[in-house]
Amino acid sequence: MTDPVSAPNAMMPATVPNGSGHSEMLRAQALEIRDLNESRLLVGLFERYFLALRNNWIPVCVIMASCILLGVLSTLLATPLYSASSRIEILPDSPVDAEAKDSRDEKRINEQSFYNTQYRLLEARSLAERVARVGQFANDEELLAALGLADEEEGRVNSTSRQAKLDRVVKALLARIEIEPLRLSSLVDVSFTSADPAISAKVANLWSEQFIRATLDRRFAATADARESLEKRLSVLRTALEDSERSLVNYAAENDIISLASQTDVEGRTRVERTLVSADIEKLAASLADARADRITAQSEIGSTMAGAGAINAATVGTLRQKRAEVSAEVARVEAVFGNEYPPLLALRSQLANLDRSINAETQRSSQSAQSAFASARQREQRLQAEVNRLAGRYTEQQRRSIQYTILQREVDTNRQQYDGLLQRYKEVSSSGVGATNIAVVDKALAPSGPSSPRLILNLAIALLSGIGLSAMVVFLLEHLDQSVRDPADVTKQLGLPLLGAIPEEPSGDPMSAIRNKKSGLYEAYLALHTNLSFLTDHGSPRSLMFTSSRPAEGKSCSSISLAIVSAAARRKTILIDADMRSPSVSDYLDIPNERGLSHFLSGDDNLDALLTASPFENLTLMLAGPMPPNAAELLSNDRFERLIGLLLQRFDQVIVDAPPVLGLADAPLLARKMEGVVFTIEVNAGKLRGIKSALDRLEISGGKLFGAIVTKLDARNQAYGYGYGYGYGYGYGGKKVDADDDAEQPGSRA
Repeated sequence: MTDPVSAPNAMMPATVPNGSGHSEMLRAQALEIRDLNESRLLVGLFERYFLALRNNWIPVCVIMASCILLGVLSTLLATPLYSASSRIEILPDSPVDAEAKDSRDEKRINEQSFYNTQYRLLEARSLAERVARVGQFANDEELLAALGLADEEEGRVNSTSRQAKLDRVVKALLARIEIEPLRLSSLVDVSFTSADPAISAKVANLWSEQFIRATLDRRFAATADARESLEKRLSVLRTALEDSERSLVNYAAENDIISLASQTDVEGRTRVERTLVSADIEKLAASLADARADRITAQSEIGSTMAGAGAINAATVGTLRQKRAEVSAEVARVEAVFGNEYPPLLALRSQLANLDRSINAETQRSSQSAQSAFASARQREQRLQAEVNRLAGRYTEQQRRSIQYTILQREVDTNRQQYDGLLQRYKEVSSSGVGATNIAVVDKALAPSGPSSPRLILNLAIALLSGIGLSAMVVFLLEHLDQSVRDPADVTKQLGLPLLGAIPEEPSGDPMSAIRNKKSGLYEAYLALHTNLSFLTDHGSPRSLMFTSSRPAEGKSCSSISLAIVSAAARRKTILIDADMRSPSVSDYLDIPNERGLSHFLSGDDNLDALLTASPFENLTLMLAGPMPPNAAELLSNDRFERLIGLLLQRFDQVIVDAPPVLGLADAPLLARKMEGVVFTIEVNAGKLRGIKSALDRLEISGGKLFGAIVTKLDARNQAYGYGYGYGYGYGYGGKKVDADDDAEQPGSRA
């Protein structure tokens, strides 16, 4: 046989992995264990909730049936309603703006905000009042009947009641209108629901039409307001522009600022480039430059004349000198040929002398002309220089005054820009068509052919869901408000007692027949209890043992009898005492007449052998309760019961006492302190924790020793807690089902 300790090592590979690989393997195993625990926890929770639902199936069925019935009745009794839808298209559009176009900030329209605004406008009370007035719904009997507002009053209706009726109609319209935008589109469905299909279609179409007209009215009002506002601002700006232009002209006239040329930049600012003074200065400066050039020329000519070359450039002097040169050449030729005395030579010399005189005369005349030209040029230059100096002074003064002129010009430009912008905006507003709208009807509403509500399937689904939710809530409350012990583990968790045994409920209802069958689950449970009791003391199972419970009918008598039978089957001489003299049960379970018993001994009868009764089981003797005494607690208060236990322990191996319940009686606490120990019996799914704790407190106060507790009557409701005996012999005996009658121990047979 493999050693359990070494078995895991046998499953490991021969080669030991390194540290890293081993750590990864351990981590993987830990993850697998965690996942397994989580899955088990989920399965356990699901099973517990399922069992809780099964345990409370009656209220769950009642609730589900009630909800479904209410759903069916509400469907059958409800008035049929008809829904008609009109589909419209809403395109983004900006409202009329009274600001100048150039001064407005260019902002992108927030479509989400725009559409949310349109949806709220479609649900506005003002639109409902408009629809009611246009359609005269307050006087439309068919519509009032379709809305459930039929007025049975007769006679004349005063204005107050008319307004009240209109308010009721508006309220009803708003309650029945539904605005449903189509996702990722600019389409909107306008739906109206009433008891009349024709009325539903009429209201849906009228609602869409009046929404479009209301939008147009708002546009027209906005346009009129914008036009009126623009007219007022234009009048103010026109006056301001005229005043600024008048101030500019007056200032220019007062300061002799005559503009000849100006230029407007891209920003609309006007700049004066030329004035009359600047133009005159330009012309005079050019004339002064010419006069200065003439004066310099005349001065250079005077210098040339004084140097002897004054008139050589003159045409007359040049001609004379050329002719003189010719005559001089002729004189030299003639003189060389004919000598000095030749008469023509004399004539030529006389001609040469005349030419010299003419040249001198012309030269003198040229020098005087140059002087005169120089004087004239210098005088002209001086006049022009004086005029330029005068105009320069005026220009400088004008430049100083142009600062204020520029300020006035800027004011004129600003006013003109604002005026031109508002004037253009006014033209746009005046010419814009207020009849155009960004809303259009895509599909008109048609009278529906069938009702939209009530819908049986939908109402049943709602009823079913409501029933499920209400059932879950009721089951939750019942499970949490129920203080009974459901989980046998609560004996240790809530009460602090060891759990000695978990006893299943006998399906046949005859526990005595089941306990006779050693292969039954009931016998197996009490055998496990007997085994657990053997570990409580150093001498094995307690020799004197008492069974009690907090209240009657929790299975203490059946448990005491069954444990006595199991103990006797283990070849221990056992005696079972029925100490519940108020309501004896042992005689009824074993079908033995209750003639003599404990009450006789406590009353003074010392004939113990006569008070004992043989049982149908070997090694098991009974002491029945005997006749009911007038006061059982008074009999138990003396020392006769303690003496009885001492006598019985001398003759029997084990004494088991079936004691009365604790609550309301003094018997059990009186008996508990005279026994070696107490086994407390708790009925599962019934015993209240508060009552159980009170009973345990009384036993502890009395001085009794509590060995532990057993839970009885476990059934299918407690299978989720891991307690059940339905599998035991199906597994232990190869799955063969054994009847209670098979191998049943007959009275007197050896256990």
